[in-house]
Amino acid sequence: MDRLNRAVDLDRYPIHEPDSAAFGRLVAYCREELADDGCCVVADFLRPESVARMVAEADALAPRANRSEQHHNPYFTADDPGLPPDHPRRAFQKRTNGFVCYDLIDAASDLRAIFNAEPMTAFVTRAFAKPRLYRYADPLAAMPINTMGPGDAFPWHFDTNEFTVTIVIQTAERGGTFEYAPDLRTAEDERYDDVAAVLAGDDTRVRRLALHAGDIQLFEGRYTLHRVTRVEGRRPRHVAIPSWAAKPGMVGKPHRTKDIYGRLTEAHRAQGYERVDALLD
Repeated sequence: MDRLNRAVDLDRYPIHEPDSAAFGRLVAYCREELADDGCCVVADFLRPESVARMVAEADALAPRANRSEQHHNPYFTADDPGLPPDHPRRAFQKRTNGFVCYDLIDAASDLRAIFNAEPMTAFVTRAFAKPRLYRYADPLAAMPINTMGPGDAFPWHFDTNEFTVTIVIQTAERGGTFEYAPDLRTAEDERYDDVAAVLAGDDTRVRRLALHAGDIQLFEGRYTLHRVTRVEGRRPRHVAIPSWAAKPGMVGKPHRTKDIYGRLTEAHRAQGYERVDALLD
């Protein structure tokens, strides 16, 4: 609890006291916000001193980030020449950023203290109203630091996973804004016309978040189109992305992991994926 308390403002957000009234109010707030538009921000979740330590750590690790440039559509699928040229599935945009792998984060880091704390897992589980969650077991992707410098952007897309948690370490001088269009599609209807409208610049349904260092964001992005706008200025945008899964021991698929993080580990081979040997360093 001492390490967690150094990082998280437990006086304001007592995630270590799940039976307390304050914890109940926090969970209720998160669920209400998520039910409204799939997005919840818990402001000043981190202590200011912890933010300062995280910024120093992220700045030091940023040169070791695996940087990549990818072109993808909002669905992360291959091009389909059988569709009209203006179809959303044919709208490919450039994404550039970098990821610091989880195994590069120091064992004494505040980030690890948060991610490895059982109260944090319990809080995320309750906030998203899940029966049970487990810390993602991938040595590289369990909690990477996403770092974006001048010119970097993450274009419009839907998430392939059900939910995401983001720890805001540092915001950009300008740009790097999180924008989202809630519930733009459903499980039954892709609503391509609505998606195409947003891609064309219609911001009628677009919301923008004013995130600050020390905030955490809970987000359900499978049916909500979202992006991070182009980063401007000299100060990079750093966010950590701790991940949880419905089953214990889960790791990422090799090809996607290799593309994003630049390498694989023996943990991926241990999961029994095919053709991992050819991808391992």
